[in-house]
Amino acid sequence: MSTLPAIDRSSRFKTMRREVGRALGALVIALLVAFVVVLLTSKAPFEALNVLLTQPLSRPRTIGLWIDDIAKLTVTGLAFSLVFQARQFAMGVQGQVYVGALAATYVALSPLGASWAGIPLGIAAAMLAGAFYGFIPGIAKAKLGANEIVSSLMLNYIAIELCNYLVRANLPKPQAGVLTTNDFPDTAVFPTLVANTRIDLSIIFALVAVVLVWFALYRTSWGLKLRLVGHNARFAEYSGIKATFIMVSAMTASGALGGLLGSMFVQGQTYGKLTVLFEGGLAFEGILVAIVARSRPLAVPIVAIFYAYLRQGAQLMNIRTDVPAEVIGIVTAIIILLVSSSYSLNFITRLFRRGPSTAAAPATAGGAAK
Repeated sequence: MSTLPAIDRSSRFKTMRREVGRALGALVIALLVAFVVVLLTSKAPFEALNVLLTQPLSRPRTIGLWIDDIAKLTVTGLAFSLVFQARQFAMGVQGQVYVGALAATYVALSPLGASWAGIPLGIAAAMLAGAFYGFIPGIAKAKLGANEIVSSLMLNYIAIELCNYLVRANLPKPQAGVLTTNDFPDTAVFPTLVANTRIDLSIIFALVAVVLVWFALYRTSWGLKLRLVGHNARFAEYSGIKATFIMVSAMTASGALGGLLGSMFVQGQTYGKLTVLFEGGLAFEGILVAIVARSRPLAVPIVAIFYAYLRQGAQLMNIRTDVPAEVIGIVTAIIILLVSSSYSLNFITRLFRRGPSTAAAPATAGGAAK
């Protein structure tokens, strides 16, 4: 009996080692392909690659941008991981970010925003708005049989256009024609943790979110039921689990994380106000983080660290060299293809096996047969 925990730990370690090897192998292969692309398209390929791989750590400002991206990618990766764990392929995190940002903006620009409650009430309003926006496609699927991919994507467009309209026509702004709201009062903006950088409370919220999502998934009955529904919804129903409730609650919890991300954008040091198309597609990139992390909460921030580094390096490469940032799109696409497929590193190890060792196995088998 005492050996069972040791066997379980050994199994988990082997699984973790295999998945890390797959992810790192995919990253190396993708970077090699990117190197070939840069070599063929750039007049100074080695300078471009140097910028990509080293410049995010070149100064405090770029390090701050990197850490800010880590925080945001971690939260969006967790939001997608929750619905993926339940085998629901909702794509509504982007819309939840926008409605969350709107809710936080209305709180920040109200009299409450100028008080001590500006930050906590802004976060709470954002998470409630995001949760409601996540609940809609969940209940639509449960009660009406609506496809969650289609409904969540359509809700994204509604949220984005609603946000654009309100910024242009309704919310207070410095002057006519400006596509941003008034700056939030200081009491409604996250304080910086490192002066003159974008490192603010967002990174703390991201780490807390990782712990809470991990605890909910692996230390509560709700998390166990969610994972059972994800593995086999019909079996879960036979076991007395209300699969519909679990599915809707997972999408609602995911929406709350999306709303939190919206608050991190507009109340963080990145903006401190609401602007048109503020998230720049980052919320949708959480799909990559969740896929590479295999929807495991503790792996999400690790993947976010590497992907945020590549993301910042690509932006700097685009600014300082003749290579477009879209090259990183090639890298991320290859990583997704390799990690989400049955790809493994076994074929690489076979290439490096020595001839005598490969011939020894048949000889030994023949000897044993005699």
